[in-house]
Amino acid sequence: MPERPDLAYVIPRLREAVVGRTIASVTLGDPVVLRLGARGTPEDLLVGQTVCDVRRRLHFVVFDLDGDPDLTLAIHPMLAGRFRLEPPDARTTKDTCLTLGLGPDLELRYRDDKRMGKVYVMPTAQLASIPGFAKVGVDVLDPKAFTVPVLKRILAKRRDQLKVFLLDKAAVDAFGNAYADEALFAAGLHPKRRCRELSDEEIARLHDAMVRTLRHATEVVASREPALDEKIRDFLVVRNRKGEPCPTCGTTIRTAGVRGHDAFFCPQCQADPKERGLVSWKR
Repeated sequence: MPERPDLAYVIPRLREAVVGRTIASVTLGDPVVLRLGARGTPEDLLVGQTVCDVRRRLHFVVFDLDGDPDLTLAIHPMLAGRFRLEPPDARTTKDTCLTLGLGPDLELRYRDDKRMGKVYVMPTAQLASIPGFAKVGVDVLDPKAFTVPVLKRILAKRRDQLKVFLLDKAAVDAFGNAYADEALFAAGLHPKRRCRELSDEEIARLHDAMVRTLRHATEVVASREPALDEKIRDFLVVRNRKGEPCPTCGTTIRTAGVRGHDAFFCPQCQADPKERGLVSWKR
C-alpha cells in the first residue's frame, strides 16, 4: 500500500491540483471498491461538490467536500491503490476504478488492479463508522507526543508481537508492512519479539528507529519526485530482499509469517533471544 512517506508526497500534489475544483462528472470503473454511506448514486452524491481540502488520516486519503449534502470522500488505497491526474482525453487503463471529472482539463483517477482498496462516500458526521478510520494512534513524527516514556507505556499494555504492534494504526500513526520491517531492522529487534519483553535500552532503540525510518523514507521519496502512482522502494534495506545478504553482517535475509503478515528480517542482526518456535532463524 502507499505508506505514510508516500502519502506525505502524494497528498500535497493532489491538494495543489484539485482543491477549489468542482466535481463535474463521476465514472465508476468497478463498483466493487465503492462504499456508499448515503442514499443515491455516486453521480447524485458527488457531482456539484467542490473539493475544499485533501488530507491524510492514517493511510486514508480524505477529500473534504463543500456542498449539499455534507459529504466526505475517503479512499483507502490498501495494497495496490494509486492516483493519477490526467487530461480527459488520456487513455483510460483497465485498472481505473473511479474517475472524477474536475473541469474541461483535468480528471482525478483512482487505479487499483487488485481491487482491494475502498472508496467511501460518507456523510461527514458518520466518518467514524468507516473500518479503521476512527482511532488514530500517537504520531511517530511528533517529537512532543511520541517520546520514549510514551512508547514504553504503550508497549507495557500489549501482549502481541512487535510487527503486529507496529501495524496497529490505533497505537501508532502510522506504519505499513514495508517500513515496519525497516524500523525493526534498524532497531535490531526480531519481528516476533513480544512487546512486553523489551528492556529499556531496546525500547529506546525502537523509538529512535521508528522516527528515523519514517523521516528518512519521507525525505527519500520527496527527493526522487516520482509520479503519483509510483512507489519508491528500491532504497529499503530488508523489505522484499529475501535471500539477499544483510548489508550489515552478510547473513541471508529471511521471512516469517506474523499474524497473517510477512516479515523480512536478518536472523543475525535481529536475533530472537528466546528462539521461539520450531525454526532456528540463525541457520
